[in-house]
Amino acid sequence: MNHYRTAVIRAADTIERHLREPISLDAIARRAGFSLWHFHRIFAEMTGDSLGSYIRKRRLTAAAAELQRTRRPILELALDFQFESHEAFTRAFRAAFDVTPSAFRRRGGLAWNRTRPRLTLRRLKRLPRQTTMEPALVELPALNLLGLTARFIGPMSPAADNTDVVPRLYHRFCPLIRELQPQVDQYVYGAARCPADGDRRHPDELEYLAAINVAPSRRAAAPLALWRIRAGTYACFTHRGPVAKLGETINYAFGSWLPRSGYVHSGGPNLARQDERFGDGGAGCAFDFLVPVRPK
Repeated sequence: MNHYRTAVIRAADTIERHLREPISLDAIARRAGFSLWHFHRIFAEMTGDSLGSYIRKRRLTAAAAELQRTRRPILELALDFQFESHEAFTRAFRAAFDVTPSAFRRRGGLAWNRTRPRLTLRRLKRLPRQTTMEPALVELPALNLLGLTARFIGPMSPAADNTDVVPRLYHRFCPLIRELQPQVDQYVYGAARCPADGDRRHPDELEYLAAINVAPSRRAAAPLALWRIRAGTYACFTHRGPVAKLGETINYAFGSWLPRSGYVHSGGPNLARQDERFGDGGAGCAFDFLVPVRPK
């Protein structure tokens, strides 16, 4: 557990030193010793903010402090804190404080209680009642996941759209499964990963794949994508109940079980694995959530 807390605290220290400079999310995760996708989960679970959202809020908090105590031009502050324009800074500032930067300055910082403190770590979550307490450790062979992808904004972001984008992606993909046969097993897979810094249009943007597992010889032609995932050990949690509550299972896996387990994330995407137990995704739904792990 201390390993995770230390990584988050060090990341916050790095962010604080670079509020006025470009910050690479990939670099922060690498310094912490994790893949970006895994560190994104750890950071969000321990702070309540996505990594990108935390950086944005800290920059707005620092900018608000300067608005209150200095007469620096608003555009100068916007550019100093890495906003591309006066308009972009004003939109973000209004979203955070319900007031424009100029009005905030005139009122002497009356919205100050809405800012983001430097760092607060949350307590670990209790076990969601729909989740298996101890996951099964399973060995999966290499997977060749063929399907459709979509970009979405993660659930910890104020701009989150995952509950809209991911279901629509499955609605597009499932009718194609018959055409994509043969498949190696009976499952439909979901996988998510973080795009590289230069390929991300939003700080909290992720990429999701809805797919089936096919033979290694298969190739993908647009609009299909093929993700090749190495063989490895996975902690397999069984999620029971509405798919809309999967976030609770994910939070438990990363925020409670993994830090205490004697294992660490081994890299690569986490997987949702669906079969006939999935049903309509409602109250009677059950499916596997798999986290790639290795011993510490």
